[in-house]
Amino acid sequence: MINSIDIRKSRFFLFALTISIALASRGQPLIHDNDTAVNVIVTVFSILAGFLVAIIAISGDPAFMAKGSWRVAEIQRQIIQKRLAQQKLLFTAYLATLGLIFVSLLVGKVNATAASAIEYAYLFLSSMAFIYSLKLPGFLMRVQQDRIDAEIEARRRKAIPNQPNH
Repeated sequence: MINSIDIRKSRFFLFALTISIALASRGQPLIHDNDTAVNVIVTVFSILAGFLVAIIAISGDPAFMAKGSWRVAEIQRQIIQKRLAQQKLLFTAYLATLGLIFVSLLVGKVNATAASAIEYAYLFLSSMAFIYSLKLPGFLMRVQQDRIDAEIEARRRKAIPNQPNH
């Protein structure tokens, strides 16, 4: 069990958690009754959600799978499914942030204390989601690099006869 823990991912998570807690606790007074700031968060996460839908569609398209045997496709399917699960979680965080903002706006009219608690929650969640969104360009670069590598390998196999098709 301990061997399966990715230290780099754990450190990144702890970093994101620490920053998000700090931003939520310090930022809530700044966002309370600040319609402009709330609109910025809504706009940013709406755009990120749309962008992420495009990423999911592109990265999950079977037409872009590496050429080769069914075994190659099976291995690649597992990698793609893992990536898609991570993107789905991020997309859910985007939508949950937007949902919490909506609920805080509704609740704020009748219960200021509950609205403040929801503001803490959506600031925390939006911070976590935004920090993890910073990894999206690297993800896109890896996807494209994998496709380029697969194309080079396919051309290499075509140029060198009798090469096994793994």
